[in-house]
Amino acid sequence: MSRRRTVSWPDRVRSFIGYCLSEPLYRAFSLVPHWEWGLSDHDVSILTHPHPSLAGRRAVHLTDLHLDRYQARHDRIVETVSDLHPDWIFVTGDLLNVPEGLPHLFRFLEQLRAIAPLYMTLGNHDHYSGVPVAQYAELADRHKITLLVNQSAIVSTGKGELAIVGVDDPSLHRADLRCVPPRANSRFTLLLAHAPNILDYVEAQHAIDLILCGHSHGGQWRVPGIPTFWLPPGCNGRVEGFYQRGKHRLYLNRGLGWSFLPFRWNCRPEIAVIDWIEE
Repeated sequence: MSRRRTVSWPDRVRSFIGYCLSEPLYRAFSLVPHWEWGLSDHDVSILTHPHPSLAGRRAVHLTDLHLDRYQARHDRIVETVSDLHPDWIFVTGDLLNVPEGLPHLFRFLEQLRAIAPLYMTLGNHDHYSGVPVAQYAELADRHKITLLVNQSAIVSTGKGELAIVGVDDPSLHRADLRCVPPRANSRFTLLLAHAPNILDYVEAQHAIDLILCGHSHGGQWRVPGIPTFWLPPGCNGRVEGFYQRGKHRLYLNRGLGWSFLPFRWNCRPEIAVIDWIEE
């Protein structure tokens, strides 16, 4: 199995610069939430995946919450998720930006957890925030949320198993794929990762059926006729939708929040739904 990649000095410097640039902006804009533009509505994308042991089951995938201040749009997201009646909810990182967002974040997550079991992992901004991983873990445990940081959980579905693997942020080289369990009959293995460069790390021996991630925000600002010009490191040119490398397939969700500036242009927030069907 692949080992966790060590964080190089350039990546450490980039992380520090990212924190220094983003932290004051998030603090400032959290005081003027009415300045948000292009985030009030969201799309729902329906994905189907064949697997007999999960046929009839449904999951909702959310990512890039960047939730430092609870707003009316978060109630609408909860309503949408509730109306979708998922069996599981997955959140792939960038939960918040500054420590003051923790109560607002867990107010939102607590409502989601009331709908269905909730599994989540961390993104780069969760580390930039300065909130210790142990604090995220303690709050998640208190709210009966499963936080997976280079860990896996196996859920019985009656007909088989769903293995949920959550790795730490790949864009900061914190992902450790040794937590991927071996292949087993009637088991579907889902990998939750924040950044899509995880697809460059998986190897042929990794028994992964589907990867869910975010991080790109779909480009956040998209001008018709012009190639996507804003993508954070760790995307490796991937913007949104499905990507495949060898036998591994990844879905890149545009996410729900914003990065650096509270605007989305021609790039609506997204909620993804995974419906499992018979072969």
